[in-house]
Amino acid sequence: MEANFSTRIRALQFFFVFVFVVFLVRLFDLQVLKADEYYAEARAQHEKRSILPAQRGKILVHKNRLTDELTPLATNNTLKMLFVDPIVLAYPNYNPRLDFLQQEKGNPALVAELLAPLLIHAHCEKVEGCNIETDSTKWTPSEKIAIEAYREELEKIFLEIERKRVVLETDMSDTRSEMIRDLKLSGVWLENDKLIADPTVISDLDKVTEQLAPLLNLETDKLKQMLERRPKRYVEITNKIVPEVSEKILELKSNPGYMDILRGIQLRDEHWRYYPERELAAQVLGFVDSTGKGQYGIEGRFDQELAGQAGMIFGAINTRGQRILAKESEILRARDGSDIVISIDRVIQGQVEKFLEEDRKRFDADFGQVLVIEPKTGKILAMANSPSFDPNEFGKAFTRYEITSEQEATDREDVEFNQRIPTVVDGGRYYRYFNKWGPAVFRNKTISDTYEPGSVMKAVTMASALNADEVTPQTTYDDNGPIEVDEYKIRNSDEVYAGMTSMIDVLNRSLNTGIAFITRKMGAQLLYEYFKNFGFGQYTDIELDGEADGKIEFWKDWSESELITRGFGQGITGTPLQMAMAFSALANGGYLMKPLLIEDIKAPDGTEKKFYPERVRRVISDETYHTIKAMLLNTVNNGIARGGRVWGYTVMGKTGTSQTYKNGKALEGVGTTITTFAGFGPLKDPAFLILVKYDYPKASQWGSETAAGTFRRVAEFLFQHLGIPPDK
Repeated sequence: MEANFSTRIRALQFFFVFVFVVFLVRLFDLQVLKADEYYAEARAQHEKRSILPAQRGKILVHKNRLTDELTPLATNNTLKMLFVDPIVLAYPNYNPRLDFLQQEKGNPALVAELLAPLLIHAHCEKVEGCNIETDSTKWTPSEKIAIEAYREELEKIFLEIERKRVVLETDMSDTRSEMIRDLKLSGVWLENDKLIADPTVISDLDKVTEQLAPLLNLETDKLKQMLERRPKRYVEITNKIVPEVSEKILELKSNPGYMDILRGIQLRDEHWRYYPERELAAQVLGFVDSTGKGQYGIEGRFDQELAGQAGMIFGAINTRGQRILAKESEILRARDGSDIVISIDRVIQGQVEKFLEEDRKRFDADFGQVLVIEPKTGKILAMANSPSFDPNEFGKAFTRYEITSEQEATDREDVEFNQRIPTVVDGGRYYRYFNKWGPAVFRNKTISDTYEPGSVMKAVTMASALNADEVTPQTTYDDNGPIEVDEYKIRNSDEVYAGMTSMIDVLNRSLNTGIAFITRKMGAQLLYEYFKNFGFGQYTDIELDGEADGKIEFWKDWSESELITRGFGQGITGTPLQMAMAFSALANGGYLMKPLLIEDIKAPDGTEKKFYPERVRRVISDETYHTIKAMLLNTVNNGIARGGRVWGYTVMGKTGTSQTYKNGKALEGVGTTITTFAGFGPLKDPAFLILVKYDYPKASQWGSETAAGTFRRVAEFLFQHLGIPPDK
């Protein structure tokens, strides 16, 4: 008995020790290992943190070149969003405790009639203001049709007081789709690969959920909850309503005659990034996405500076969740973002974009780019891309339409179809973008896309040879036919060989054989060093993300044919900006400048970070500068670049036509080339450098017949805009 009792006592002791150890371990876990976690949870229950948003900084430009007044290209705007409560529209004094039959009815049809003439102008873009006419007797026939159609659409939305469309699944397999069709469930149907349900027409909810749940891998109770009939209490109608429209809606809501029936209509403030000049310099600016983060351009590159820093309020709360103001409360004030002033001349940018868009369409090119630079300072006055987009509605670049797989296959076999147009394959279905190129329009191709510059590079090669004392303008060579080198033949583009030819005519006629003569005299190492000095194969360090550095192989790896072809812009790649900055050195006395886009960053506290013109290095002498200017002037007046002539003014420039390749083979004919024209003026003191580039123009394959024409239009405008008197 004693032994048995002693055994029980020991067992009981072990049990209590075990329980004690378990509690000890648990307490150690809660109070030591997870102390911070539970402290944070407890603090969250007793404290409230409120975010104080910072205001995003503006992106500013000078209003015009004659004033220091600044105007925004990107700013912030507060606009109204209109939403409705269909239940309150149907029953203005809605009481959830009463049956619908016991409640006073509203007049959703009249609400739609009142709002349609206003909301149809919700996104009015006219600078002079929209003509908002609510008197139906004054509407034109077309206005009557549009407003009536919109009224019907609004009325349909307002009258729908219950959910009638629930998306149960968005990616249904063919097998499951067939099984669901076989069930023939009321209120459930398939739209392509989506499974949709209308709770208002499901006659037997238990039956539907029991049969459908296993096929959707959902619990029956959860699916039943999804399919239960529920009233609609919140429906967004439209956002970004212009002030003149939202003000008229508020006037209606305050009118005693309409106050009750409009009780279900509400407006609330929404804060938006706003680009008042719309598409102007869109690729330079970028945009702010739906999460408030800057994307592309200056918005992306300087997102941290523009965004500022949000603030926060910390403080205890009572049992009802209300903040208690006490000594322990803490406020971290928001720090607004900095304003950024850029060098773009908004007048020049606007006119350049107009010319570029018109000419790109006229030449039927995929894309076009124009740069306008002040040679002495490297200041970028215009940086234009076409096609473009509106940063206020950047999402439109993603909108697309469906095509059949048969249409896609037919297009890819059609030699007339532009094979570069993208097709999106999504879930086995084919789509194309409404804007043709989709989000590719966001890219700033002047800095992000590299290409072989072609013959525009001959100006740089010639300047290098002149500076190295390898040739003079009067140096001649015997142009007696194609040059055989390695396994290739170097030919002139016009297949004309004129015997003894000077360096002046090499540029005038853009002779490949003449460049072969020059590059052989210089040799690979010297030519390579000059190209590097002119900025090729390296970043310009412009204050934008996404810049490409181009490609130029080390000179020791060049074959003799590559030495020659690099001299006329093949086998070397660069960006339009690199080419423009190199050409600017031919216009400003021989200095390679760093491109200047950002002029000033203004912090909210008044401090500023200013940016000034910066010389990278000198690449040619003053003597060479004057010589190459004279040769390029002759090229425009008497040579292949005469398409860039401007009546009454001296202009210097050079054309370029670049071949493109497919599977390593050079393509030929219209629609296969990239065309360029780079030039500057006037002769005595060049005030601007213009580079024009078109990707795959189909009206002509030559830079002299495409890019040169746009250069001329831009140059004519600049001479007038900058007040430069004729010098010729």
